[in-house]
Amino acid sequence: MTDATRTEPPSALSLHEAPPAAQAVAADDPEEPPSGRSLQAAVRPLPAHLLQSSDVAPFAGPRLTETASDGSLRNARKPAPRLRQTDWTEAGLASAPSHAARTAPSARLPEPRKIADGSSSATVQRLDPAAARRKRSASGTGPLSTRRKTRRLALICNLKPANGTPGGPDDEFEEFDSPATVQALAGLLGAEGYAVTVLEADRSLPRRLVAGNFDLVFNIAEGKGGRCREALVPALCELLGIAYTGSDPLTLAATLDKAVAKRLVSPEVRTPRWRTVRTMADLQDLDLRFPVFAKPNDEGSSKGIRDDSRCEDFAALESLCTRLLDTYGRPVLVEEYVRGAEVTVGVVGNLQPEVVGIMHVVPIQGDAGDFVYSLEVKRDWENRVRYAIPPELPPETCRRIEEAALRAFRLLDCRDVARIDFRVDETGEPCFIEANPLPGLSPTSGDLVLMAKAMGWSWEGLISRIVREAEFRQGVLRPTLVPREGKRKLATVKPIRPLPLLAAAGLEIAESAAPQPRALV
Repeated sequence: MTDATRTEPPSALSLHEAPPAAQAVAADDPEEPPSGRSLQAAVRPLPAHLLQSSDVAPFAGPRLTETASDGSLRNARKPAPRLRQTDWTEAGLASAPSHAARTAPSARLPEPRKIADGSSSATVQRLDPAAARRKRSASGTGPLSTRRKTRRLALICNLKPANGTPGGPDDEFEEFDSPATVQALAGLLGAEGYAVTVLEADRSLPRRLVAGNFDLVFNIAEGKGGRCREALVPALCELLGIAYTGSDPLTLAATLDKAVAKRLVSPEVRTPRWRTVRTMADLQDLDLRFPVFAKPNDEGSSKGIRDDSRCEDFAALESLCTRLLDTYGRPVLVEEYVRGAEVTVGVVGNLQPEVVGIMHVVPIQGDAGDFVYSLEVKRDWENRVRYAIPPELPPETCRRIEEAALRAFRLLDCRDVARIDFRVDETGEPCFIEANPLPGLSPTSGDLVLMAKAMGWSWEGLISRIVREAEFRQGVLRPTLVPREGKRKLATVKPIRPLPLLAAAGLEIAESAAPQPRALV
C-alpha cells in the first residue's frame, strides 16, 4: 500500500566454473594424489606429444630422495604445468583434447605458426591467462565467456487514473501509484542493468508474465478486489516460479487486514484494545474506553481516515461507522485512541533486518496528543506537519520503538522492506497500529523514502538495497566465497550496503550470473 497522494514534480562476477571439457581434464589430471594411492602412482608422466614444446622439460615422476643442504628431503623436480584452457585456444584447439588424443604416441600439435618477425617456432605462444579471460569476456565468445545476458524485470503496479469512478469516494485510488513514481522506478531499474517492462496488475497479467519470461518482478501493485488483493501478484509469481521483491502472499494478506495483523503481533508487541465492526449491531456490545479511533479494516494509504476519525463519544462513533460501512463496504476497525506521538519506522533486510530510520510526525498547529495523521494532512503535508528525523523523543523511547518495529517485522514474516506505524503512549511505550509491507516508494514524498534520505540514504540506494535483498533471498544473487588476504570475503559487484549478518561474518555480497530463462507453460 503506497503512501497517500502528495504533490510530486512531473515526472559480475566472472564465472568460476570451467566448461565440461575443462572439468574432464581436471578429473583426469589431479593436482593432489587421492587418498589410498601412492604419490608415484598418482602423478602421471606428461603425454609425449606435449614434450615437443621447447618450454616444457621432460618429467618422469617425482623423486623424493634428494637431500637439501639443511638435511631435509625435497623433490628433485617439480611437476610440469597441466595444459590449461588458454593452451587449447592458443594451440588452435576448439576444446580440450580427449584422454585418448592426449596419450596417443602419434598425437602432435599443429604446425609451428609464424611469429611477428616472420620466423617460426615450435614453442606454443601463450597469452597471459588474465588477458585471455578479458579478451573472451569482452567479445562474449569462448567457453569461459563472462558476459551476462540482460536480465528481464517486470515492474508490476497499479497506475492511478486521471479521474475516479463517478459517484465513488475521492480516495478510491489513493493506494495506486502515480505515473511519475512508476517512471522514476523504471528508469532507475533500467540503469541497474535490467530490461524493464511495466505491467498493470489486471486480468491480463498472468498471460503477460508467461510471455515475458522474466527473471525478477519488482512488485508495487496494490491489486483490485477484497482484503487479499495485495497477495495476488506474489501468489501468481510463486505459481509461475518467478522471483519477486517484497513479502509473500500470506504476509501481504495478513497485514492488509489490520485486525489479523494485531492478533499476530500481540502480546509480543503492545497494541491498543480494539474491536471489529461488520454491522451496526456489533456496536451494541462495545467495551472500549473513549475516545476511540475508527477506520476501514482492510484499506491502505489512509483511505477512510479523516480529521474526524477520532470519536469522543458513542454517538460520533455510530455516525462514523455508518458512513464507513456504506462508503467502502468493508468492516471497520475500532480501537482505543492513544494520546501521544505518531511515528513510523522503516525496516529493510531479511536475515538480520535493520531499521532505516524513525519518522516523528509533528503537527505544525494544535496539540500533538490530539493529532490525527489523516488523509487531509497527507495531501497537504508540507503545510500541516513537519517530519522530525531522528524523532524528537527520549533515547530510551527511540530504542523501544526500534525493538518493537523489528519484533513486529519478524512476527509478521515481512521480507525485504516494510514500514511499521506506532503511537507512543504517555509512558513512552510504543503501541502497534499497523504494518505496511508495500510502502510508498515515490522519490519525493514516500514516508520510507523521506526518512531514508534524512538518515543518509539515497533513493537510488534504497531501491537497489530492496532489489539485492530479494535477489539474495531467492537465489538470484548467489554468494561465491573468494579467499582474499587470508579472510573469507565475497567479491562485490556495486555494493549498496552489506547484509548485517554477512558483514558480521566478514562476508560481502557478490552477484553471480543470472539464471537461465524459465520455460513456462
